[in-house]
Amino acid sequence: MIRVSGPDAIPIVAPMLRSPQPLAAFPSHVLRRVGIIDPKSGERVDEALCAVMFAPRSYTGDDVVEISCHGSPALVRLVTRWIVAGGARLAEPGEFTRRAFLNGRVDLAQAEAVALMIGARTERAVALAARALAGGLADQARAWRDTLVALIAGLEVVLDFPDERIGYDPETARETIARLRAEVDRSVIAARHGRVVHDGVTVALVGPPNAGKSSLLNALLGRDRAIVSPTPGTTRDVVEGTVAIAGVPVRILDTAGLDESRDPIEAEGMRRSRLAIEESDLLLVVLDSSVPPDRRILEETATRARIVVLAKSDLPRHADAAALENTVRASTLRSGGTDVLLERLAQEVEQRASESGDEGAIVTSLRQLQVIEALSESLASSASALEQVPLEAALVDLKSALCLVGQILGVDVGDAVLDRIFATFCVGK
Repeated sequence: MIRVSGPDAIPIVAPMLRSPQPLAAFPSHVLRRVGIIDPKSGERVDEALCAVMFAPRSYTGDDVVEISCHGSPALVRLVTRWIVAGGARLAEPGEFTRRAFLNGRVDLAQAEAVALMIGARTERAVALAARALAGGLADQARAWRDTLVALIAGLEVVLDFPDERIGYDPETARETIARLRAEVDRSVIAARHGRVVHDGVTVALVGPPNAGKSSLLNALLGRDRAIVSPTPGTTRDVVEGTVAIAGVPVRILDTAGLDESRDPIEAEGMRRSRLAIEESDLLLVVLDSSVPPDRRILEETATRARIVVLAKSDLPRHADAAALENTVRASTLRSGGTDVLLERLAQEVEQRASESGDEGAIVTSLRQLQVIEALSESLASSASALEQVPLEAALVDLKSALCLVGQILGVDVGDAVLDRIFATFCVGK
């Protein structure tokens, strides 16, 4: 599908279409079968479907022409070349959504939700992005803005007419700020959980050589991703795969066994293993249950969030391994041998993604999350200022909070911020 948006979209596309009705006379939002022709020779090159959406009732708010032709890359390139030769230009990343924002079709929070929807990797992430696209965060931000506007106006009345007993008294203002900050803090927590659902969780498989890490990776992914061999040290580099657990994308890293290095390659593999440990949200410390546990690895990972996995549980357990507490047994040879581990992983993932399900959860871009966190800090400063400094100083913090809410909705946002936001979009949006 080729989309052309702008005030000249119809006259640019019209010369390369053949139909009983001129393109400008097409009814809006109705598909019509057309022939695509070479605008110079008149030679027909394809049969396609075409729709016109007249401004302002289009995604961008401008006139839009959409052509659904056959999917040959060569054909698409040819038609696109003709459109550009007719006076159009190739869209920048996110340009259609940026135009929708500038033309008032969506606010900035909804525009960023489009990128979140495109990047969603699980059904749960799609549901949260759809909530944001429907205005979930935007509705909250507008309510915050209304409260702040009323609060600032009420305090300025007090400042201008101190003897009239109108507007907000400081105690009422502090109570209003406290309620507002509590709402914002709940949104911060919900947004952090939403980011976990969207970005996923990183889990590293760590342990001594030949403990069964690679076999466990393959079992968790449901496919052969890592090479498995009885020879210790087979895994030299970090091997990874992704699986959905509890509706959250979980990136699993299989790392080289931690031991004394015998050559520079093994040393580099172990260095990368420790880097993987640092970037992971959760460790699966994998030990061979048939041999004495490696105490050095248990000590090295003791301060990290981890699950200790006794692999190869189909073999007789060593007494020292059996004595370890809070472990999960796993076998990649028995049917259902990883079910308990998957249940435990789901619990850990769900704990990070949500405290009480997805009710009330929101997903935000990193920029939005940073703005909401800054808003909470600004409200805290405002409450303190009302107790300690003149009213004029407290109003400075409240107006700063109002500006932060405006950044969520796209009020008075500069081009530099917009460039950063829409650069993350794909070209087609």
